[in-house]
Amino acid sequence: MWKRAQERFRTRSLVATIVLMAAIFIASIIYVFYVRDYTRQQSYIKLQQATEETVESIEGQFRADRNMLRLISRIISETDVSLRSLSISKYMNLYDVNAGVSDVGILMRDNMVVRINGADTDATGILYFNKVKEKGEHLSTLQKDLDTDEELDIRNFVPIRKEGKTIAFIYGTTTPESILSAWTPDIYDGHAIVSIIERDTGLFLADGLGRTNEILQESDFTVAQITTNESIVDSVKNGRRGFAILESPSGEAYYVCFLPMNIANWELTVSVPEKDLYATVRPMYRSLYIFLVAMTLALVVYFLYVIHITTGSLIGIERRANMDALTGLQNRNRYEYFCQHLQQGTEGIACIYFDVNGLHEVNNTQGHLAGDNMLKTIASIICNEFGDSNTYRIGGDEFVAFRYERDEQAVRKDLDRVLKEVESNGYHVASGLAMATPDKKLLTVIKKAEEEMYENKAKYYESIGKEMRG
Repeated sequence: MWKRAQERFRTRSLVATIVLMAAIFIASIIYVFYVRDYTRQQSYIKLQQATEETVESIEGQFRADRNMLRLISRIISETDVSLRSLSISKYMNLYDVNAGVSDVGILMRDNMVVRINGADTDATGILYFNKVKEKGEHLSTLQKDLDTDEELDIRNFVPIRKEGKTIAFIYGTTTPESILSAWTPDIYDGHAIVSIIERDTGLFLADGLGRTNEILQESDFTVAQITTNESIVDSVKNGRRGFAILESPSGEAYYVCFLPMNIANWELTVSVPEKDLYATVRPMYRSLYIFLVAMTLALVVYFLYVIHITTGSLIGIERRANMDALTGLQNRNRYEYFCQHLQQGTEGIACIYFDVNGLHEVNNTQGHLAGDNMLKTIASIICNEFGDSNTYRIGGDEFVAFRYERDEQAVRKDLDRVLKEVESNGYHVASGLAMATPDKKLLTVIKKAEEEMYENKAKYYESIGKEMRG
């Protein structure tokens, strides 16, 4: 019964501890992942904000340039001077103050370009008046530079009209490099890659990786994740807004935000390496993982501690439940447990039954403290001979000891030694001995030993001329 109660207590304690630890561990994991996802979302928001700022910066500058070109076009339209005159060059100088502008010109009907210095340049093969006229006011795709074939330009065209007719186009020229260097904000400490892609063709108009004038292709990267239901190429060409995670051929991950631009049929993308995107939150991630590891170790240590104290408590409880407080011997609980588990097959066991003589008289004449000392002395003598694991105090003045011995004479010799030592201390005990046989149950053996003890007890009281107490 006691063993089962112990096991139930141990099991319930461990189950309660495991449930508590699991709840704390799961809550910690949920918290860590929540914070990680929250910081990741904040990083996405920051990336989107950086992309929107870049779009606003570029579009704002192109709009400002177009408004200046419109102003100059209106002034020129209201004059009667030749477009090749010096005064027209002065007007164009008003626009040339923009650091992002590399050239200013007026495209004539014959494909000749009036430069800011007043010289004419034949733009045939690069610029065609009729094609420009078909598009009207617009931003061009990449076009060759009028002076250097290796360079590519983007031109902002505004028509010059007189009497309701387009007679020329004034334009400002900027290079892809100037867009990236002068018109984009310094985001992610310069680690962001800004790209402007022409949606119709997928052509890179400007690109921080040097892909200018190349076509956007899926083969350039591996798409690990995207927020649209289309490929990255189709998303860009269709003017979608969203995020994507791309892997370069080298295996480096890039987080990309793509947004359509309103100034032209362009899509702007901002790509940031993963290590730079999470640079500001990485210390927080490190702290979270350290917290999770520390929490796990703490829970493991706590679990081991609970097992230790539970086992120690059970041992202590069992010890107190099975030990006689006065003598330190095993008590009746333990004695009955022993008897229940050893009922038959007891051959080779000797049972010695003791009963202290005169305890009542000592208590009445010398006090209970003397009676306690008497019991402790006798218990110690019996225990020294038969061992603390085989000796029990089963009543106020009754002790039972067991000896695994087949020779009854040897056991009686040991018993005589105990009785003499008890008498040498001024005390007396009655004793009885019975040997177990294969056909006898343990209770029968104990009863026989008890009967012999009572016989000896009666003789003792008869010898001293007193009536034996029950």
